[in-house]
Amino acid sequence: MLRWTGISKSSYYYKRSTGRRGRLPSTHTNLLDGSTIGNNSVVIAIKFMLGMEFSDYGYRIMTSYLRLEGFIINAKKVYRLMGEQGLLYNSKIQVHSANRKFVQYYTQQADAPMQQLCMDIKYLYIHGAGRNALLLTVLDVYSRKILGQLLGWRMRKEQVRWLLSQVLQKQPANGITLRNDNGSQFIANMVRDYLKDQGVSQEFTHVATPEENAFIEAYHSIVERTIERRYQFESIYDAGLVMYRWKEHYNDRRLHGSLGKKTPQQVWDDYYVGFDPLRQPSAAKPEAGQICRK
Repeated sequence: MLRWTGISKSSYYYKRSTGRRGRLPSTHTNLLDGSTIGNNSVVIAIKFMLGMEFSDYGYRIMTSYLRLEGFIINAKKVYRLMGEQGLLYNSKIQVHSANRKFVQYYTQQADAPMQQLCMDIKYLYIHGAGRNALLLTVLDVYSRKILGQLLGWRMRKEQVRWLLSQVLQKQPANGITLRNDNGSQFIANMVRDYLKDQGVSQEFTHVATPEENAFIEAYHSIVERTIERRYQFESIYDAGLVMYRWKEHYNDRRLHGSLGKKTPQQVWDDYYVGFDPLRQPSAAKPEAGQICRK
């Protein structure tokens, strides 16, 4: 029959095997101290970390945390375990004026802290009041550190100016570029004149192009995933307490994938290692290699 069909003996199987072919997945995980635990204990550790306030880790960041806790484990195994337990999440994120300086480069690039900043306002729903509050955030592009945030029922130009003054009085303002959209608070003469007096170059994104302010938009998606989907605020006071804790967690404890799995504060501090604390960051360098809108 094999000679008649032209099939070699080595390719013929009397009965087709069932089940998954190849090496079976491991059932245990090694620890740095030389001991071994079952994968169910690894899952318990993963669930414990995901149960912590503000935890929204994907499998890559979770792998780094497990390794810090003494697990000898790779990302592929963490992905399998989290997938089996349903612990993975979908990481997809879902007016013109001649006097304004619109952005020239599609994406901001910075090689030091306090060179490139971004600012925007996000709605934060307060369930107890049945209405949205407004969250204003100023972010450092180099380190992704939250430099300032303000929550209120309204966000006027006076409040924007106040928050910027709190940020700039703590850090030297030489060579800073601040990117924002065309919100009425940001185009107000009070805000623009203040930034000009402080030596800050303010640039505006083009209309209907939030991708030009990608860093603050990405941060807002993290806030939506980590805060809005998990909390129902009874009052703006309660929301303010959570956002205060969130700022400390985000800056000091949350590992950031695009920062080499470091926290924003670590990246900020690493830059200044060996430098005078009063040293001013160098002026922004030409943004070579950037994509120009024009």
